[in-house]
Amino acid sequence: MTDNELKVDIESIINEAQTDYYDGDIVVMESLKNIPTDNPCKLELLIVIYCARGRVECCINDSYHRLEKGNIMICLPNSLVTDINTSDDIDLKILGLSSKALFRSLDLSKNFWNIVLYASHHPVISLNSEKQILMNRFYSLLQFKLESMDGLFHREIMRSLFQFAFYELAELIASCTDNTIYNGVIRQGDLLFRRFMELLAENGGMERSVSAYAEKLCITPKYLSSLSKKVSGRTALSWIHQFTIDAIIKRLRYSNITIKEISDTMNFPNISFFGKFVKSQTGMSPSEYRRNMYSFDRRPIR
Repeated sequence: MTDNELKVDIESIINEAQTDYYDGDIVVMESLKNIPTDNPCKLELLIVIYCARGRVECCINDSYHRLEKGNIMICLPNSLVTDINTSDDIDLKILGLSSKALFRSLDLSKNFWNIVLYASHHPVISLNSEKQILMNRFYSLLQFKLESMDGLFHREIMRSLFQFAFYELAELIASCTDNTIYNGVIRQGDLLFRRFMELLAENGGMERSVSAYAEKLCITPKYLSSLSKKVSGRTALSWIHQFTIDAIIKRLRYSNITIKEISDTMNFPNISFFGKFVKSQTGMSPSEYRRNMYSFDRRPIR
């Protein structure tokens, strides 16, 4: 990141902008007001913007884009956004999702990475009348739930609503990828990175060596790490750890098997090493995580 680039993540949005909802991983807001736009913004989260009225103009990764009524703009993590301008009559619906929550919520299959590659080249998507109606109804339901924050499962309900929205969006993009091949050009680096993601998904976090994946891709570990950083903004080892901790968390949350059994099934050499890995990724030991996984951290900001 250069000296004049501003890092934009969930925390910085909460500190700067007026938000309607925030729970640590998800943010909802209706305005770009108070978000600094003078300097380039390096995104460290996924942002989806639905334009109900007016227009937004900006550059994403040095490409000019215009968002108008009935359009959705998808800004992926690691995107560089500059030159943001909005019309006076702008009416936006904005969803933000942290990178960790994104990859833990969605199915990281090969189809998902086709969608990501498409969105990286085509961040603005025009919705037909049916999809616009669906989007407006979704936001009506979302607003209804935001007016009543009480309830034991409120956070889970909110996350399920967002998961629904993102899968609907993925379905829309998938229909576009059937007919479009990124202006006829797919970079070799994109193809290799997509294959790397497919291997990670197939492996389920069992293999944690960069060299093992590099060998399967017929490239060097150094090149794989460099390629991953260039395409996604994250190192290959970071992605490997992401898939590993996701697999561990699913076992901690949704199974009754012991921590030692999880360590063994995930091919860790011993339970001590396993515990250190989990703590390095979550800030908690496996037993602490399991004890606290049902605690609710609701921090809505109105």
